[in-house]
Amino acid sequence: MTTVLELRNLTVHYGGTRVVDDVSLSLAAGQTLGLAGESGSGKSTVALSVLRLLPPTARVGGQVLLDGEDVRTMSWGRLRAVRWAAASIVFQGAQHSLNPVRRVGDQIAEPMRLHGTPGSVAGLLEQVELPASAARAYPHELSGGQKQRAVIAMALACGPRLVVADEPTTALDALVQARVLGLLTRLAAERGLALLMISHDLSVLAATCAELAVLHRGALVERGPAREVVAAPRHPHTAALAAAFPVIGDPAHRRTGPAPAPEPLLRVRDLVVDHGRTRAVDGVDLAVGRGEVVALVGGSGSGKTTLARTIMGLCTPASGRIDFDGAPVPSRGRALRAYRRQVQLVPQDPAGALNPRHRVYDAVAEGLRVHGLTADEHARVTAAVERAELRPASQFLDAVPHELSGGQQQRVVIAGALVLRPRLLIADEPLASLDASVRGEVVALLRRLRADLGLACLLITHDLGLAWQLADRVVVLHEGRVVEQGPAEQVLLAPSHDYTRALVRAVPAL
Repeated sequence: MTTVLELRNLTVHYGGTRVVDDVSLSLAAGQTLGLAGESGSGKSTVALSVLRLLPPTARVGGQVLLDGEDVRTMSWGRLRAVRWAAASIVFQGAQHSLNPVRRVGDQIAEPMRLHGTPGSVAGLLEQVELPASAARAYPHELSGGQKQRAVIAMALACGPRLVVADEPTTALDALVQARVLGLLTRLAAERGLALLMISHDLSVLAATCAELAVLHRGALVERGPAREVVAAPRHPHTAALAAAFPVIGDPAHRRTGPAPAPEPLLRVRDLVVDHGRTRAVDGVDLAVGRGEVVALVGGSGSGKTTLARTIMGLCTPASGRIDFDGAPVPSRGRALRAYRRQVQLVPQDPAGALNPRHRVYDAVAEGLRVHGLTADEHARVTAAVERAELRPASQFLDAVPHELSGGQQQRVVIAGALVLRPRLLIADEPLASLDASVRGEVVALLRRLRADLGLACLLITHDLGLAWQLADRVVVLHEGRVVEQGPAEQVLLAPSHDYTRALVRAVPAL
C-alpha cells in the first residue's frame, strides 16, 4: 500500500513545554488509524501539525511527510494547494466549524471553488446521508449529527487522500454517533482514504479503526491492531483509558444511593411544549423523588433540553402541569424566583456558560447577587467552590475560564448551582466533551454531592453509560414522548421498546 502520511520524530514545544515528544507513525491509503489519549496528551497538536495549522508560537521539529513531501518546508502557495485537495481535517465541535451566517451549501462549495474541483454539493450531501435541502439551511437549523455530517462533506469536497478527524463524534448521541462512525469507515473503504481518527474514547476508535496508537504526555506509548491493543493493553495508560468508560451491565460501574422516598419532589404530568409549529414535548409524565437520580435519555432533538428548560420556568408549556414539593410551579414573579433557588441547572458546555471575562468568584456569586443573598457572600462562594472540589478555593477564585481545564470549568458551573443550596439539580449533559480521567472525577463528585447533601437530580444525557453509573431510574424520550421508563437495570438491560433497544445496541463497546 502507498504511504500517504508519515510522521518522523515529530516534536512540538510551546515555550518551555514539550507537548509532542518524538512521535513517529505512518498511514497508508485505505488504512484507518486511531490516535487515543486524554486531554493534553498532544492528540490535537499532532492533528494540526499534519496541515501546518499550529500557531506561530509553536516550535516544531522532525518531519511531516504527505505523499513523501515535507509539509513543514512547503511554500505558502504549495501548502494552500495541498490543504483540502490532498489532506483535509474535521475539527472537533461541528458547531464551531461552520459559519453561523452562511448557508451550509455555500460553505461546502467553498473549497471546491478555491481549488477548481468539479463536483456538486448535492452529490456530497447524498454521500453523507443528508437531504439536498440541507444546502439551503443555516447551521442553527440542523441537528448536531447533521452539522457533523455537513463538516465531513466539506472535508471530502476536493477528493483528498487523507482525512484527519479530531473527536468527530464528541457530544453526539449513540444512534447519531453510530451513523457518523459508519459513514467515515464506509467512505474510507470506498474511496481508499487514509483516515486518522482522534479520540479520548477507546470504544469509538475500536469500532472504527483497524490500527490504534496511544499518546501519553506527548509520547507514543503503544501501537498495534485495535482489537489486540484493547483486549490486552501493554501500557498502564492504555489500560486506564479502556477502564474509564463504563460497560452497561457491569456491577463494578454501578453505585447508586438509597432507594428514593415514595413521595416525589418533582412531578411532571401530561406536559406539552410547542416551538412554533413543532411539538417539542408531547404529553410527558415523569417524577423525581427526594434524593433520587433520574436519567432522562434520548437522541438529539428528542426534547430533553426543552423539557429541562420548561421545568426551570424558561419555556412556557402549551398544557400540562409541573409540581414541586406538592405545589404547582409558579409561572412568574417572586414566587418563580423563589422556586428557582431550589431548582438549579448545570448547563451543557461549561465553556459557553461562563463569561470569559468574569473571575470564578463572580461566576459562582452571580446567583447569590440575583437573589439578594449577599450578606455572607464570600463564605458561601468559598464553601461552594470547595464543595465542588476546587481546593483550595483561594487558588481558583481569581482565575478566569481560559486558565482552567475543561474539568475545572465543569466544577465551577456545579459550584454556581450549589451556592444557592438547591434541593434539585437539573444536569444537562454534564460530561459532554470531557476526557476519560476528568469524566471519572466528575462522576465521583456527583455521587458525593448526592450522598452528602441528599440532592435529587434529573440527569439529562445521551450517554447510556453515565445513566448506568448514576441513575436509580431511566426515562427514555423519543420525538418528544416518553416511550419507556423504569429502574435503570430494567430499562438498560432488558429494554421493552424498539427505540430503547436501538439506543443500547448503538453504544460502542470494548
